[in-house]
Amino acid sequence: MVKIKFIGSLAHLAGAHEINVRISDEKPIGDILKEIIRNYESLKEVIILVNGIRVSDDYRVKDDDEVKVFPIISGG
Repeated sequence: MVKIKFIGSLAHLAGAHEINVRISDEKPIGDILKEIIRNYESLKEVIILVNGIRVSDDYRVKDDDEVKVFPIISGG
């Protein structure tokens, strides 16, 4: 099971702050996020951490990974 935590506005888009996803084999995190977050492909950019390490959305997660997904916040 992969635990995915959504931060900020992404929690609203995903419909939850945390989701557990059961996978049978390694799978790109981007594919999982596309299934969970409405309009994921239209988001400009997100920060994805897997087990505390920043990764791209083609990173293949495996059972027991913990994922955190943050929106890019800019300001001035």
